[in-house]
Amino acid sequence: MDIFESWLVNKTITRFGFVTETEPENSVGAYENAIKLNAPIMICVQSLDDENLVCFSYKNVAKLTDGTGYVQTLSLDEVKKLKIKNTKYNVLSFEDALKTIAGKVPVLINIYNDGSVGKIESNIYKVLKDYPGEYAIVSTNPYTVEWFKNNAPDVLRGIKSGKFTDKFYGSIKTKKLTKLKFNKIAEPDFIVYNACDLPSKAVNKYNVLPIIAYDIANEHDYLNVVKYCDNVISNGFTPEI
Repeated sequence: MDIFESWLVNKTITRFGFVTETEPENSVGAYENAIKLNAPIMICVQSLDDENLVCFSYKNVAKLTDGTGYVQTLSLDEVKKLKIKNTKYNVLSFEDALKTIAGKVPVLINIYNDGSVGKIESNIYKVLKDYPGEYAIVSTNPYTVEWFKNNAPDVLRGIKSGKFTDKFYGSIKTKKLTKLKFNKIAEPDFIVYNACDLPSKAVNKYNVLPIIAYDIANEHDYLNVVKYCDNVISNGFTPEI
């Protein structure tokens, strides 16, 4: 398969669904909006301490919901009862998110893991083995991507990076992540890079791979970055590729 002919390049990917004022990120409504547009969906997945998987992109639930505390310390039932702020929508488990999307559009699974590698990756892959639709995985953690290289080489895998405000991502120095120094370990099939950090000398070294610009919110952002990438991940906006 020529990855440059795949959905990863040829269809605008929506960040956590097509988000509006009434359909927030990683909600059933945002996913349904993207499906209506026939647009692939990037979803964020992290693991609870009990190894259940949820679609949530923050450590603290207060960032997006009416609850308090750290998402990883809650039970699956506690997380699924949380209401996303000012909406009717609940936080979804990974399985429920996939049931909603149901193979109608491709899925880019952003694996949030700044800790030890093995459990979350294995649990995600167990779920994906029975999933009927197209998908790929991406992660900022190069060792997560390496896990898929070694254990599920048939799964398309990407590395997600850009400039970081902190010095470390877990125990990994972010300066090395920014410069894509771990690509020899991860051997990604594509690169997802923050749009505001493109162009990048580090990214240019890997121009044989598809480059996907992350978090495009408007036409201005799109026009500024389109010549430096092969596709974009949009946030409540759908440019024509």
